[in-house]
Amino acid sequence: MAALEKFHMAIWSKTLSIALFSVTMLLFLPLIYHFGLALKPATKTAINGHATIESADFLQRKTLALDGQWLFYWKQLLEPEQIQKSEGKSTFIQGHGGWQSSNNNQHYGAIGFATYHLEVELEFGASNLALQIPQIESAYSVYIDKQLMASGGAASDTELSGKPGYNTAIVRIPEGLKQFTITIQVSNYHSSWGGLWAPIVLGDADALHTLQRDKVALSLFIMGALLITAIHSLIQFFVRPTDNIPLVYTCLCLLLFLREFTVEHMSFALSSLAGGFVLITKLNFLSFYAGIPIALYFFHLSFSEEFHHKFCRFIYVLSMLFSAYILFFPTRYFGVPLIMYEVIAVFVMLYILQRVWVATRHKQRGAGVLLIGSLIAFSFALNDILNASGVITTGRFFSLGIIGFIMSQSFVTNNRYNQLSSNNETLTDKLKERNADLMLMSELLETKVEQRTRQLKLANKELKALANNDPLTNTYNRHGLQQYIQAAFERYRRSQECFCILLIDYDHFKEINDSYGHDVGDIVLITGADLIKSGIREQDKLARWGGEEFLVLLPNTDLKGAFEIANKLKDAICAYPIGQPVGVKVSVSGGIAEVQKDDTFETLFKRADDALYQGKQNGRNQIRS
Repeated sequence: MAALEKFHMAIWSKTLSIALFSVTMLLFLPLIYHFGLALKPATKTAINGHATIESADFLQRKTLALDGQWLFYWKQLLEPEQIQKSEGKSTFIQGHGGWQSSNNNQHYGAIGFATYHLEVELEFGASNLALQIPQIESAYSVYIDKQLMASGGAASDTELSGKPGYNTAIVRIPEGLKQFTITIQVSNYHSSWGGLWAPIVLGDADALHTLQRDKVALSLFIMGALLITAIHSLIQFFVRPTDNIPLVYTCLCLLLFLREFTVEHMSFALSSLAGGFVLITKLNFLSFYAGIPIALYFFHLSFSEEFHHKFCRFIYVLSMLFSAYILFFPTRYFGVPLIMYEVIAVFVMLYILQRVWVATRHKQRGAGVLLIGSLIAFSFALNDILNASGVITTGRFFSLGIIGFIMSQSFVTNNRYNQLSSNNETLTDKLKERNADLMLMSELLETKVEQRTRQLKLANKELKALANNDPLTNTYNRHGLQQYIQAAFERYRRSQECFCILLIDYDHFKEINDSYGHDVGDIVLITGADLIKSGIREQDKLARWGGEEFLVLLPNTDLKGAFEIANKLKDAICAYPIGQPVGVKVSVSGGIAEVQKDDTFETLFKRADDALYQGKQNGRNQIRS
């Protein structure tokens, strides 16, 4: 009956989990609509360098992407006054895709400089209008009429004086204007793409700031989720260091965090640093180039039987070469291998999906859920690749795909640990059954059971002694001392009862072993432990921490009292030769640390260890804090 009830509970739990997982996945739909459609500006197509904005253009949305035919002056950096005087030879170019776009009538090289110009006529007077300046490769100056409104880097007609910059901006249009011109001077000597990659957006200033705020908020949310997931995975790896999957997943989350941190609307965080453009570009490309092999390695470890080891190693080596290219080559050459690596990335994603599908057919645990998460993430990744290449104009969605994949992996991880918990419960039930059998046997064979019980108690006592004590010095070992350390911290947090730890380490102990042999070295350790035990209070605890190092826990003792105890112990150990009849003269150094607010044992131990190290460095045979 209990087994049937447990079976029904398991079915109900799994059904509820799948339902909640599906509902959570459906929450992506409004996010996709909001960031892909609702926030996407409408398009206003300029004709022959002129755009007329009507009131009806803002009925559907409050933002307009100024696309279409801009006046374009190649190899010319013209001021607005020069354009008005018809100086310079012009042609027309699309307001997006850069000047290398295949939509242009002429082909322009990536490296160079030019001027964009557009005349804008408003059917109404400008009121609370602004321009959103996107990332422009790779330096620019923006004028409204004759006034300089924004700049990024230093646009120049010579490579020596040109400096790249990642400064996106929102600039206000003077109130009441009905006609104005937009002049953009652009130079590119540091990128594989030049010019306006995304269109200039005209719209309500509040709406533009809201759009920017929403994008930053989404990125911060995604980075927070990635960071929390990375920390959670690190904790799992710490608990089970033999399982490398959480460690690899942590690396993948950190790379995705880095990629999200270097997108266009987050570039303000790094753009002010020296070499900001180069730093952001390299980090962005590196997170992409290194993310593919890390993702492959994650799935490779998760389903090792389904993945081909030689193929995976080939992809790892190939990705390392591409990553090295990013690290050591100038940013202006990054476009050369990008298309090739995008093809490789798509191929690797398809390969992962196919292999996870095979793992699903083989009924590998968690494969089905990971397949769903991978489909979400890889679909959005493919969308971003095609969108960046200009094949489609849907927008950037990989950030949302990341969340989908995180949810899937979290589901799989929790399922794994639930399975372990279920196995423990099964083992517990079996143990209870066996205990019942033993009780039945005890009625018939009481004497024999009592004998075995005594033997079991003795064995448990011996095991506990082996687990908690150091067999050489008959002191606690690290494991045995942990319960007293934890109790000391609990008393400190509850009643502010202070305590100290004292590290004692023999000076030149290796020379003793080398000169007199390990047997004498053991006598030195045993004698020292006995002297310490005889010199401390009953409530104080001593443990051999490792090798020739001892740790003394001093409850209800401040730093001054700890110094008195430590010096007394040091003097006792150094008072006479040890290891007679050999007569080994020994000395020790010590480090003391008193517990402080917000301390953990690791931070407390580090202070004591650092103090011990200072004592060693300053001549040994002394106590430091």
